[in-house]
Amino acid sequence: MWILSILVLTHLLLNMSVVNSEENCTLLKDSFANSTAEFISCAIYNSRPITMCENCVQQYINILEDYNNMKKILDNETYCIDKFINLDRLQIIQTLYSSSYNLWNDAKCYECYKFENGTLTPNKSIQTTTFNKYHEKYTHCINQRTINDTTICKTCMEDYLNLDNYYTSISNENEKIGVCMDIVDMNTTRLFWSLKCCKYRKHEEHIFIASTVTVLLVTLLFYVIVQFCSVKKTPTILQQRRFAESLNQPNNEM
Repeated sequence: MWILSILVLTHLLLNMSVVNSEENCTLLKDSFANSTAEFISCAIYNSRPITMCENCVQQYINILEDYNNMKKILDNETYCIDKFINLDRLQIIQTLYSSSYNLWNDAKCYECYKFENGTLTPNKSIQTTTFNKYHEKYTHCINQRTINDTTICKTCMEDYLNLDNYYTSISNENEKIGVCMDIVDMNTTRLFWSLKCCKYRKHEEHIFIASTVTVLLVTLLFYVIVQFCSVKKTPTILQQRRFAESLNQPNNEM
């Protein structure tokens, strides 16, 4: 009798494990769907100006965790991920994962963050924090003044140059692997500065320009004076006497 009871309990436990396993796979699929939807929505919302890397990192990490969990959890000796991929030509889960992965890596968002044991973390890299420090200081200077303020360029010149120089330095350092897209969007800052402040120079150069023009004028005047005041020498034409005498000699003999 007790043997029969053990068999019944074992059968119930096995059925419960199957149900729980199937429920886990379904929960993971639902979690992955939510993470993917949140990431795509976040990426679209932060598409212009480009702040996707900074504001969507947690949503992307959730996608990685859900996808990796589906690859780890078993259901009847079959991983959950195998229940959702390679079963039809649409490959919805794999397609959505690949799209999110490619979007993140095409923007080189991984350059913005630190990795621990090969795993992406939401902790910003030193380059990112340093760049943000320069950018915030420059933005604060610009925002303190109106767009028509004539002193904005001279006042914020140093902050802009510090930001631009640092951006150039990390761009050169990462030339082979690229720079995080949020930082690359520095082009927007450069465009504003070029339209607003290109007419301002880093230093006062009036003296240099005046000196250069003066030297050019003096040089030109010197060549003009030399051209008009120099005495032109008339070239001397030498007569070829011997040749003329050789022509006249036969005539004399005749």
